[in-house]
Order: sequence, then structure tokens, then C-alpha cells
Amino acid sequence: MTLWQRIKNILAALMLVLLGLLLIAANIFDYTSLANIPGMDPEIATEIRATDFSTVGYSTVLLILSVVLLAYGIRMILFYFTMARHMNGGRYMLYRGILFTDLSLLTFSLQDVPVVYIMTYLIGLLGFSGAVDIFGAFDAKKIHARWKGKLIRGVITLAFAIYAFLNLNTPQFCVFIYSASLFYNALMRLASAFRRTELITIQ
Repeated sequence: MTLWQRIKNILAALMLVLLGLLLIAANIFDYTSLANIPGMDPEIATEIRATDFSTVGYSTVLLILSVVLLAYGIRMILFYFTMARHMNGGRYMLYRGILFTDLSLLTFSLQDVPVVYIMTYLIGLLGFSGAVDIFGAFDAKKIHARWKGKLIRGVITLAFAIYAFLNLNTPQFCVFIYSASLFYNALMRLASAFRRTELITIQ
């Protein structure tokens, strides 16, 4: 793993932790208590009481996720036109870029839908991520590369998604489960970033 890849993993891990903490804070903190601060302007206090601050966490997660998906989609499309179109099976990169770009637009458009639908969507993406890791582990096993860690990560991520989905009827607990999955994936990224790279020598 290169130095830049390690830095990206560390930054991604920190972002996941911050998003998890934001979701938890938005669900457990009573923001209406801010309206009772002595000297608060009555109009501002009324606005605070009328605003549902719990949606701030979801909106932030959706915004960041849509930006990440868009960046990845554009990168895949650019990679196709600069190099992959000359490669065998390179058109797959173009399809992947278009898919992730569309997914980014869909993610961004979910800002104003009920929270239960947002959580269902986020849980679905979490489960999809776990499934991708599992299938990727099986592919890695075929070429005798490291696969056990990826398989375990995929299974645990998928288990988080299933457990969160089963608790959709209790939104606050569901958010805790989803945030725990973010913390877990952040921990895995940090472990990957600080893991010593194996050197292969040819004799």
C-alpha cells in the first residue's frame, strides 16, 4: 500500500467516525433546549422549537455520500476515455462510472423524504457493500491473494445491515446500529492503513 493510499484510508476512517457521531448526536440531543437559553430572541426560540434538527445528521450523510459516489463515478468515466477503452473489457469501467453517477444523483435527491426511507436506503447500501466484500474475498481466494480478512469484514458488515433493517421500527436504535457499522468500517480502514506491507522477493 502506498503512502497516499494509507492517508486516504485514515481520512476516510475519520470521516466515518464523524458521520457516526453526528447521526447519534442528532438523535439523542434535545435541540429544543437551546430555545430556553436566557436572553434568547423569542422569534429565534420559536424557530428552534419548530425545526426538526434530527434530520441534519441524515442530510449530511446523504450529501457526503452523494459527493463520494459522484467523484468515483466521474473518475471511472474519465479512466474509460483516457485508458480503459483500449483495454479488454474496458467498457465495464464506463458502465460502472455511469451507474455510480446515477446513484449519486439518487442519493442527493433523498434529502426531503421521510427518515424511514432514508435509513432503508442507507442500510441497503451498507448491505450491498458487505456483499461486494464477500464476493471480492472469493475472487481473491481463487488467485491465492489475501481473502479471509475481506470475507470477515463483508460478513460482519452484512450482519450489521440485516440487524439494522430488522430494527427499522425503532429508529433511534437503528441509527445506533448503523453508526456502529460506520465505526467498525473506520476501524478496519485504520487497521489496513497501519498494516505493514508484505514485500515479495523473487529468488
